[in-house]
Order: sequence, then structure tokens, then C-alpha cells
Amino acid sequence: MSNQGRTYLKYMVIGCFGTFLVLIVIGLAIVFGGKYALDYAMEQFADENPRAFSESTLGPEESAILEKKFNSFFNGEGGDLTKNSLAMNSDEINHLVANDPEFSDIKDKIRFTIEGSQMKTQLSLPMDDFKKMYPDLPQGMLQGKYINTDAVIDFRSTGKSVGAYVKSMTIKNKRVPASLLSNIQGRNLLEAGPLANRLKKIGDIKIQNGNIIFTKPGSITK
Repeated sequence: MSNQGRTYLKYMVIGCFGTFLVLIVIGLAIVFGGKYALDYAMEQFADENPRAFSESTLGPEESAILEKKFNSFFNGEGGDLTKNSLAMNSDEINHLVANDPEFSDIKDKIRFTIEGSQMKTQLSLPMDDFKKMYPDLPQGMLQGKYINTDAVIDFRSTGKSVGAYVKSMTIKNKRVPASLLSNIQGRNLLEAGPLANRLKKIGDIKIQNGNIIFTKPGSITK
């Protein structure tokens, strides 16, 4: 797979993951502020075990086709496969996350499901990662626990930029309180880290017919 394409997708996935991580912590602090209230929040939302994700269903031949699609889109290589848009289903995205060495640090933390025109993200966030960002939080409360969350993602294009936004979210089969979700819904998940510059090369991102479709500037997906 092309380094450019692989790195772009990694930044997209890490952007979603990292932004979720920060926003959930900030949101919990806003809603439940205070140690005892946060203890209660952890009891309600945290799990003792990480989420178990399914193995990739793609075989060697399908994996090779996926790599060719990537090279065609990002490098203009691949003969007849050279196009101005790239469509991937959730099996293909999850295969990359689970098997490409570039994603080894998050392969057990995130998966995607695309149903019709809707993308869902399944996250398993280690609470130990929160300790690195928020060392003042009580360590025993976070150690060895996980936040397993499901979110529906909405992609929007303004013509000048693209964004991904949380439409709804559940944690442990509990709908996230509206007061917390309102602090998250206006945040573009694709603005994290170096994503802003890389997204200038993408004209549009949409979910359609069970695929996520990346389109180069000046192109139109149908």
C-alpha cells in the first residue's frame, strides 16, 4: 500500500480515536465534576474488560485488490483502477486497521461499521491512556478499566473542507446524556493533529450504499 494513502488513513483513524478520548474525559468532567461524582461516572460507564473485535474476513486476493485501490487513488498507479474517488466498505477499513503495521498501536481499540448511508464507530478506550493525559486524576479509579463506546458519525462537506461529527453515542448500552453529547457534537473529529493539512487533498467524504467514499477536489461522486 502506498505510504501516502496508508499514512492518510492512519491520521484519519487516530484523529477520530484521539479526539474521542479527549472529548469523553472533558465531557465526563463537565457533567460529573468532582471526585465522588466522577467515581460514580466511572462506575456507570467504565468496563473491566476491553471490547473483543472480530478478525478480518478478507482473504489474500481481496487484500491485494484493496492495496491496488489505495495505490491507484493516492499515487495514480494501477492502470484501469486510476480514478478520482476511492470507495471502501467497512470490511476493508477494518482489515487495514487490524493487519497493517501502521495501525498496530490502535488495532485493538477501534472498528467501523457502515450500514447504508450511516457509519458507526466502535471504540474500546483504555483508561490507562487517560492517566497519561490527566495525571492529576485519581490513579486507582482509572487503572485497568475501559470505556467501550458506540457512536454514529456524520460526514459533512462545506465545499472548502470536510468534517466528521458525532451524531449519537452510547456507552455500555446507555445513551450518553444530552448535556455531554452537546459538548461533542460541534467538534470536527478530523481536525486532530496533522489532519487539517492532509484533508486539503480530499474534496469530499461521504457514506453511500455501504461504502465510505473519498473524492479528490474537483470530482463529483454519484
